[in-house]
Amino acid sequence: MIKKTSFIIALLMSIGTYFAQERILVIAPHPDDAESSCGGLIANHVAVGDEVIILTMTGGEYGIYGKDPDEARSIRTKEAINAANVLGAKAEFFGAMDAFLTVDSANTAKLKKFISDLKPTIVFSVWPLDVHSDHQATGILTWRVFLESSSSFNLYFYETCNPTHTKSFQFVPTDYVDITNVYEKKKEATLQHKSQSPKDWYGMYETLALTRGFESDVQYAEGYIKAQNFSGMGGRSSVIPKTLRKRN
Repeated sequence: MIKKTSFIIALLMSIGTYFAQERILVIAPHPDDAESSCGGLIANHVAVGDEVIILTMTGGEYGIYGKDPDEARSIRTKEAINAANVLGAKAEFFGAMDAFLTVDSANTAKLKKFISDLKPTIVFSVWPLDVHSDHQATGILTWRVFLESSSSFNLYFYETCNPTHTKSFQFVPTDYVDITNVYEKKKEATLQHKSQSPKDWYGMYETLALTRGFESDVQYAEGYIKAQNFSGMGGRSSVIPKTLRKRN
């Protein structure tokens, strides 16, 4: 039976003063993926004083009809920065081209260096069983870095639900985050991506939040899958924490 943890913001507030500040990295395939999928979690971590960085892997260059790639990238970069500001997070950009992100040695090394320099305690990345190639590549690249014996961060995967081009498959959460108190902030951040007409599709994420909330006995929730790295896979142990926060 899979253990499922409800991550309540009230609990976060009570323990936030006890634990040292965490550095959280959210890795997103495109602008808008972090806010729509992890906006509640990001807001929760910011609320307890954690530093949150959103690393967007591609610029969404082919995501605006009638705009050339350079213009689309400029628009979507500004939207990503605005959305991160709403949540109190910092926006960073990997620099890959929309629809052309690949899993190769160069991108693995580049992501490894970014993570090594940043030294996050927890990393969140998209579930790689997804119909969009950029989502697949983002998840696998993160997974490859996670398996390195030198890596010390905890890794969780998040889900997407915007059919037909960003749908996660076989996603069964191991952990839940209660986002009830920050749901409106998550929505506000997602709506900053005006070029993507979020009002047309955000309802799917609201339905998903209600579904995950029902599963975890709160109003709104986000679901996550904790990655395991057993001894023999990079030489790291498989100690499983009781919450999503790393404890020393």
